Amino acid sequence: MPRIKLAYWHGVSAPGDEIDVTGDELAALQRDGRVAEVVNYHSGDSLDPVPAESTSDSGEAEVIEAAPAAGRKRR
Repeated sequence: MPRIKLAYWHGVSAPGDEIDVTGDELAALQRDGRVAEVVNYHSGDSLDPVPAESTSDSGEAEVIEAAPAAGRKRR
């Protein structure tokens, strides 16, 4: 189970607190930008718990595209 240091409030935990989270919670908190750092991560766990592919209800795999990079584009 990963242990993280919070960057923002999470429930009753204040910024800077270290809490234990599950892999799914880690993914959600990283997505929301609430993780300041991962303090302790077991070698058996994946640092990127978000899957590259997901299956739809019909059973077909759909590819999840990465979000476009922020900032200006060259012309």
